[in-house]
Amino acid sequence: MKLLDEGLSWYRGLQQRERLLVLGASLMIAFTLFFLIIWEPVHKNLEEQSQRYQAQLGVLQWMQNAADEVRRLKATGDRNRVTRSDQPVTLIVENSAATAGIKAYLSRLESTSDKGARVTIDAASFDQLLLWLNTLQTRHGITVRSANIDRDDTPGGVNARLTLNRE
Repeated sequence: MKLLDEGLSWYRGLQQRERLLVLGASLMIAFTLFFLIIWEPVHKNLEEQSQRYQAQLGVLQWMQNAADEVRRLKATGDRNRVTRSDQPVTLIVENSAATAGIKAYLSRLESTSDKGARVTIDAASFDQLLLWLNTLQTRHGITVRSANIDRDDTPGGVNARLTLNRE
């Protein structure tokens, strides 16, 4: 209390112009402290929460797509059995890649024989790639003989070099 009284008496002893300067500096300090202690941390936290929310929405969308894929696969039942065809492996690979939505990521497709192919895929979604490889195996009997898969710069993206064979 004594300190407050001394401060007030000091303030009252100042000239009018000095009082205005002290008041202005006090307001500026109060505004700066408010910004640094309250406003900036709250704003930063809201931004982080928004980013987390967007990431969770992405996960939710992926899960819903995966659930739809599971329902679709369950509904097809026996239709997923391996179908043997006389078509070259490269043609089957190209057609199934288009169906799976990764044909745009195929940068190279070359035949090794009637029963084999080498495939290079750039910046494709890892999940899509796995679903496509599963489809090749379950529907067409084409298996992966060798695979080299590297992380791409895009989130969830991969670059893959695959050797595929039909048994």
